[in-house]
Amino acid sequence: MKVTHVAAPVRLQAVEAIRAEIISGALVPGQRLVERELCERLDVSRNTIREACRQLEAEGFLVIPPHKGPVVARLTDDEARAIYEVREALECFAVRLFVERASDDVVARLEAVLAKLRAAHESGRVTRMLSSKNQFYDVLYSGAGNEILHAQARLLHGRLAQLRARSLSHDGRPGASIDEIAAVVARIAARDADGASALWREHIHNATATALAH
Repeated sequence: MKVTHVAAPVRLQAVEAIRAEIISGALVPGQRLVERELCERLDVSRNTIREACRQLEAEGFLVIPPHKGPVVARLTDDEARAIYEVREALECFAVRLFVERASDDVVARLEAVLAKLRAAHESGRVTRMLSSKNQFYDVLYSGAGNEILHAQARLLHGRLAQLRARSLSHDGRPGASIDEIAAVVARIAARDADGASALWREHIHNATATALAH
């Protein structure tokens, strides 16, 4: 798959191409990426590949050991469970704060982003789902009004990206996921903090089970 030298910056196209190969399984956990081969396959410069790999490292898809080439990140089941446990604590708290603090206008913004997220899930494109979900979380944490909580979530974001991709790549999960999220947003709009938090916890448990099974 070659990138086209138009529209989006070439680096972003390279990031999307490599990320898509990791999500699809064409590049597997633990696999070392050869810079020269990536340059030839994507038809981009070495500098572009290096910049793309640094971004994917920040997102949690790659690790770059000192003095070695990038490697597709590998997560054990125990690491995945631990990440989801922290995710549950952070996000359920964020949902509760959002219900208590977000203005009606911000709730309307969340509902608008939900519509975009549904369209992304219906597209079947995992990379689009991940991008739209990032927008959803931006609104959620903004409405929660706790920057320390948001900062902790950002630290977890990179390690969650690969797990989210793994979960959403599973047949039937995108449809189930968006229905779960919509149910949470309905409870948020009703200002039901307990109900919204409980449903979000269930959503995370379902995502955990799917990611580990996949």
